[in-house]
Parts: sequence; C-alpha cells; structure tokens
Amino acid sequence: MEKRLTIDSRLVGVPWKTATRHIGWRQTTNYAAATHDMNPLYVDDEREEGIIAPPMFAVTLGWPIGRKIRNYIDVPYSREALNRDVHYTEYIEFHQPMKPGEDGLELVIQPMIHAIIPQRAGTNVVYKYEVRDTAGTLYHTEYNGTLLRGVECTDSGKGTLPFVPPPPNPDQVLWERRIHIDQEQTYIYDAATDIVFAIHTSPKYARSVDLPTILVTGTYTIAVGVREMINRELQGDASLVKAINAKLTSMIFPNTDIIVQMVDRVESEAFIELHYRILNQNGAVALNKGYVKALKK
Repeated sequence: MEKRLTIDSRLVGVPWKTATRHIGWRQTTNYAAATHDMNPLYVDDEREEGIIAPPMFAVTLGWPIGRKIRNYIDVPYSREALNRDVHYTEYIEFHQPMKPGEDGLELVIQPMIHAIIPQRAGTNVVYKYEVRDTAGTLYHTEYNGTLLRGVECTDSGKGTLPFVPPPPNPDQVLWERRIHIDQEQTYIYDAATDIVFAIHTSPKYARSVDLPTILVTGTYTIAVGVREMINRELQGDASLVKAINAKLTSMIFPNTDIIVQMVDRVESEAFIELHYRILNQNGAVALNKGYVKALKK
C-alpha cells in the first residue's frame, strides 16, 4: 500500500531566517547569455547608465532557499512529501531594476510560505521571497509555486495566488514564433544559473521517474516568453517591467521546437499588459497565463 503523504497550512505567513547573497555583473550577464538574450541593457557595460539584471534573473535568488528549506525554518513536513516538487506557478513583482555595478550588490532575502493551495494533483506551496539590499531598498518580490505531486493538504489551505487579469481575447493569436530548444540548452542553463536539478541534466534520473529523457527547465521556458515580450513588444526596454506571471502546464523536451504565441496587448494610461502562451513539441500548452506588465513611456 502506497504511503499517504500530507502537508498542512500552519506555516503560511511565518517568516523564515533571512538569507544573504552577493551578486555581480558576471552572474547577471551569464543569465542573459544562458537565455540567448543579448539585450544591451543586460550586457553592454559601456553604457553610461550601466547594465541591469534580466527580470527573470530574480528566480536564481529564491530557488536555492526553497531547495534547502530546513536551513531557514523548522519544518513539520516529511522530506518525502517536499521532494515531490515540480515548478508550477510563477509571479514576480518588480519595484526597480537590479543594477549590479562594478562591485556587485549585497542582497538580503526574506523567505516565507505565502500560500498553500490544495489541487487535484497534489498541493501548490507558494514560496514568497522579498529581495532587498542591505540599506533596505526593495528590488522584487517573487511568488514561486511548487506543486507537491500526490501530496494531500489535510486542511482547506490558506492564501491565494497574486491576481493576474485574464486577457480580453484569450482565443486570438496576434503573432507567433517557433523556437528550437537545443539538446545542450538545459546543461548551459544549469551551469550559468545554479538552478540545479537532475531531471534537467541526467537522462538516468529522468528515466528513473518514468520520463523518456530530461526536461527543459521551467524557469528557462518562462524566460524565453518574457524575452520575446520585452524585445518584440517593449522595444527591449526591460527597465519598464513591473510584473511577470506564468503557469507551467505541460512538459518540454530538449531538441524540439516550441511556439511562443502572443495572445493580447492591453494598454491603459499608465501600463501595457502583454498576454502570451507557449506550446510544446506536441502542440500542447506548456506555459499558460503568460503575462508581462510594464510601465508605459
């Protein structure tokens, strides 16, 4: 009889120990290169204003904390339950661009569990990471949703995902772009970002969990969509981005093609809201509820 794995919502909103991290231009430019995004704002350090980190660089700061949760808070949940994790939802709110400068930035990260939401396939644990510098300047807040597959929430859960407006015309396609994912992409992304998980780089491990081969990293998939929205719809001005959202719904394998589809563009007096999705090698929606909110110049 299979062991019943459970979790509850008692830790929602309880602060963890803070984490510190020094980041420099080498990490941020490596991230840009690993996502095939040589936007001058990310890599041209001859610019008078200097360079900024790609918006999706934010995921590299929270990820290692979530993988070592017991270093930051006493957890009443079993390791077996927490090891059933797969990246499911992602929302990042940006307060200002991160500028590494010549000397880098000393960052302080405040982690906690923002929400625990029962799902049919398990439980979505939404980790919240507030990222500041040592002077208290807030750069971004990340809400990283991890689906614990087959893990039952024993109460009704607590908290909700950040609100994202739906596209007014969800069935239309304004434009689309087919993109090939190279066989070596997951290894490059692993090396350049320190987002390390064997399911993306070890065929042996992938087959041990009944997959035909390794998977493309979820944050890389989101980064591709964000890249296309910024470079095609915002003329490359990543400094305008205020929020990013995505829901990962199907697997993508290396050495296949994906299709980024622009669904809708909504403009108000102050903001531009971009809605997109990504289809995988089988035509299934691999990334749903893709969203980039940006300031309007």
